[in-house]
Amino acid sequence: MLRKRLFLYIILSQLVCFEKVHGQMWSIGIYINGINMHLQKPVNGDLYHRTLTKNKRLVYNIGGGLRISYYVNQFSGFTMTQVIVPQDCGNRFFGLTHAGIFITTRYFNHSNHEGLLIGGPLLFYRKNWNKYPNYKNDHVMKESKNKVWQYKFVWHGGFLEYQYHYSNNQAAGIHLMPGVPELLSFSGHHTSYIK
Repeated sequence: MLRKRLFLYIILSQLVCFEKVHGQMWSIGIYINGINMHLQKPVNGDLYHRTLTKNKRLVYNIGGGLRISYYVNQFSGFTMTQVIVPQDCGNRFFGLTHAGIFITTRYFNHSNHEGLLIGGPLLFYRKNWNKYPNYKNDHVMKESKNKVWQYKFVWHGGFLEYQYHYSNNQAAGIHLMPGVPELLSFSGHHTSYIK
């Protein structure tokens, strides 16, 4: 508990102490969901409909997301993300909701290349895979009381991103969600900046 408080204190102090952005700045990002790489042998690999490899560790999803960010200063800010995947690798609905803070490298290097570290709580949810007769519970996700959904809440979730700014208010890049020890998730994104 002390570590969480210390981490939160450090991040909040960084948000407050750095120079303010001249005028408010917002960004809107659109994600195109992509590829997931399972780091362990999948327990339910036989249920995966969208595999890219024979061992079923590399799968793809069909979906996308939206992120809205507010810059407190040139170094950091707050962000909210909503991802909707109508069909995950098992042909079931999947979603992700995230609220958190971000830190950017662009303040330091003033180049077209930018790295972002985004952290905060994540909620994963999907239509229950227990509907499949051959489903084996891997205990990664909990089941809702009505047994319609499976979910997982993570306090310390986050993302890593690389963006290339091809104009003053447009950027495109690659997004990585390190869901260790289960998977790594890669997607593409486009961001527009609004002052």
